[in-house]
Amino acid sequence: MHTGFDLARHMREYHYDYVTVIDGVMADELCAVLVERIERLIGEGRVKLVDHQGLGTEAVSDSGGRYLHHIFEGDDIRRHLPELTAVYQAVLPLISSMTSQDVVLSPYPRSDINIKVYPPGGGTLGEHYDTNGVTVLLFLTTNREAPLRMQIPRSHPAKGQWTERRSIHATAGSLLVMKGREVLHDCEPTVNERKISAVLNYYVRGDTWRHESFDSFVYDGVTPPRSVEVQV
Repeated sequence: MHTGFDLARHMREYHYDYVTVIDGVMADELCAVLVERIERLIGEGRVKLVDHQGLGTEAVSDSGGRYLHHIFEGDDIRRHLPELTAVYQAVLPLISSMTSQDVVLSPYPRSDINIKVYPPGGGTLGEHYDTNGVTVLLFLTTNREAPLRMQIPRSHPAKGQWTERRSIHATAGSLLVMKGREVLHDCEPTVNERKISAVLNYYVRGDTWRHESFDSFVYDGVTPPRSVEVQV
C-alpha cells in the first residue's frame, strides 16, 4: 500500500459518503498487462457478451435498465487472470478495517470475482442495488467518460430527505469500496472509450444472502420474477 494511505479518512468516507477510493493499489504496469490479456481473450471470443434491457425487477433490486458489457465470471478469472484471486484475498483485512465489519469472501464462485468490460459506443450497466454486503471495484483503465453514478440517500432533521448524486471516474489501479446494497448506482454509457473494472464481491459474516434469481438475470438475461418472498 502506498505511503499516503489514511485508514481513518477512508473509514469516515465509507460510513458517511457510502463510498471511498484508494489510489495506487495496483501498479500501472500490471494493469496494462491484465488489460492486454483481457482484450486478447475478448478478441478470441472466449468470454460472454451480456446484452439485455428492461428485464430487471424489484425482485433482483434492479430498475430495468440496459446491460451491455463483456463479463468474465469467477471461473474465467481463475482460469485466465489468477492474479486477481490473490488481490481478492489479500485486501480482505483492509476491507474489514475500513468497513468496521467482519468481512468474508463470497461463497458464490460464479460471482466472487468478475470483470466487466464496457465496449465503446454504449457499454453500460443499468441502475441497481447490489446483493452483497460490501462492493469493491478495482479499476484497470483510466477513463474520462462512463463514470460510476451513485444516488446517495441523505437526511437531516432541518432539511428532510434528499438524494445526493455523485459521479466517480475510473483511474487505473485504484480501489473503490462502496455500500452497494444501500446505494442505487449504474455505469453511464461509454462513448469512445473502453472501460474495464474488476468486481470483488464481499459479504459480512452471518449475512451471505443473494437473490435466488440474480445470477441468471445478470449473466444470462433471464427475466426474473416480479417480486420476491423474504424469509425471516
